[in-house]
Amino acid sequence: MHLYITEYKETGRNAAYKSLEVILKEKKTDIIGKFGCKGYDTFGPFKLVGGIAKGHPDEKDLEAAVSFVAGLQ
Repeated sequence: MHLYITEYKETGRNAAYKSLEVILKEKKTDIIGKFGCKGYDTFGPFKLVGGIAKGHPDEKDLEAAVSFVAGLQ
């Protein structure tokens, strides 16, 4: 099986990617690409300030995602 990973989070690529990659490699899955962009985040202390990265993913982020997927084909 081949797949790509997407993530929408303010912090971008982080430990979540690593732990997911470990699990996928254990399942003998080929990761053919990774895409990440900002995403509206209200986790933990960010909730106190109304969240961060409001408005994301935006049109530019979605265009980048489409380009990413097109490049995989």
